[in-house]
Amino acid sequence: MHILLMADTLPNPDSGAAGTELQTVQALRRIGHEVDTVWANELPHRIVHGNLHYLLELPFAYRNRMRERMKLHVYDVVHVNQPHGYLAARSLQGKAGKPIFVHRSHGFEPRVGAALAPWIEKFALLASNDRKLTQRVMARLLKFSHRAIARYADGHIVSSSLCAQYLEHNCAVPESSICVIPQAPPASFQVAPIHPLTANRLSKLLYVGQFAFVKAPMVLAEAFDQIVAAHPEVRLTWVCDKRHHRQAASLLTGRALARVDFVDWLGQEELLDVYDRHGVFLFPSFFEGFGKAWLEAMARGLVVIASREGGAIDCIDSWGDGVLVPVGDAKQITNSYSRLRAAPAMAVQMGVQAAAKAREFSWDRVARETTDFYQRLIDFKRDGLRER
Repeated sequence: MHILLMADTLPNPDSGAAGTELQTVQALRRIGHEVDTVWANELPHRIVHGNLHYLLELPFAYRNRMRERMKLHVYDVVHVNQPHGYLAARSLQGKAGKPIFVHRSHGFEPRVGAALAPWIEKFALLASNDRKLTQRVMARLLKFSHRAIARYADGHIVSSSLCAQYLEHNCAVPESSICVIPQAPPASFQVAPIHPLTANRLSKLLYVGQFAFVKAPMVLAEAFDQIVAAHPEVRLTWVCDKRHHRQAASLLTGRALARVDFVDWLGQEELLDVYDRHGVFLFPSFFEGFGKAWLEAMARGLVVIASREGGAIDCIDSWGDGVLVPVGDAKQITNSYSRLRAAPAMAVQMGVQAAAKAREFSWDRVARETTDFYQRLIDFKRDGLRER
């Protein structure tokens, strides 16, 4: 196949959505497909404000770049990683001889709002009435992009069944037009020798993720405070951008803060060494499109305690190769950790099972499942046009 992939990100393997798209491109090429790319440096960014860029500039930018490339090449697929590609999708809809349009979502934004609503209310995140009004107006405007992409795209690739269900039930997208494709850890995480879990490593907890409300840092802090009270020997390594270390520290009590080591963002290979020094990975997010960090931890044989969100609910067998807890429940995180410490042999076996489960996921698998979905959509579009 000849594929045009467009993403308003830079091709950074250490980033979330950007890393997913880059790894997908590389894997598609490895299995023999021709992939042309348009990254953020080829898209206009004259509007500095992020949401206004998405509303007023990016839809036209995607459509214009697509048209430019289509003058030079014949594509089977146009793949765009955001809903703001709806103008490009609309221009291709129902036209013979045109490529299929696939929308790749890393966490469908309307579901983000639905998932976060109760937690925003609980933690009073938005204190300013003016700010609330501004965000409500902007959210309504951005919803247009989501409704339009649901209407015009030939297909949607998501990373979790929760996003697939939302598209089907809330956006009237047919189930046949949605494909759930789990992501993968870096290949190096799967081939490097795994160090067995020990009692010492089980006392070393790890969190890796951006400092953002969606990641529930206040729940992480609350859970760790409770864990320290029950297990005073534990330590937590908290990996996030150093600009947010002070904010993260402010969430912790003095007792817990004394047991936390803050670490700045790291590249994948440096991060591998960090995983290997720990035994339990905490991931309490309020929302995830997928959340690769927990899968990276599983690949290194850590026991993951994650909220029932994103890809974790599709991939983790709770108390088999990891632990799933209710979203926002710090007490259940604490209880789960205490149960692991009380049964170290079980924890060790769970780490073994976690590493085995993670080996089932690879970027080549992502590429194969992606192209299988492309082909289904191509066949469906061709047959539908033939019947007209």
